[in-house]
Amino acid sequence: MVVALLKMCLTGGRVTAHRLDTFCDFLEATKDASYNKITLDQWRSFLDFSYEFPDAETLAAYDESVSAWPVLLDEYVEYMENLGKKK
Repeated sequence: MVVALLKMCLTGGRVTAHRLDTFCDFLEATKDASYNKITLDQWRSFLDFSYEFPDAETLAAYDESVSAWPVLLDEYVEYMENLGKKK
């Protein structure tokens, strides 16, 4: 349900298609049942995160040790790093 709502609300240029697709893939792949729904704070944080880190180059500068993002986004960044290592 979360993935469908994200795609419905954010498709069409609000965030980059790649960021939205990979975040939805992360939500579908995670085994953490608490991410079957996300809070309003997590939703807004994802939108802000997407503006601050729109592509792989900017995401490479992400530093979890100084971030104030929700854990959900820290885990998403880790997911993206693991995807990059597999390539």
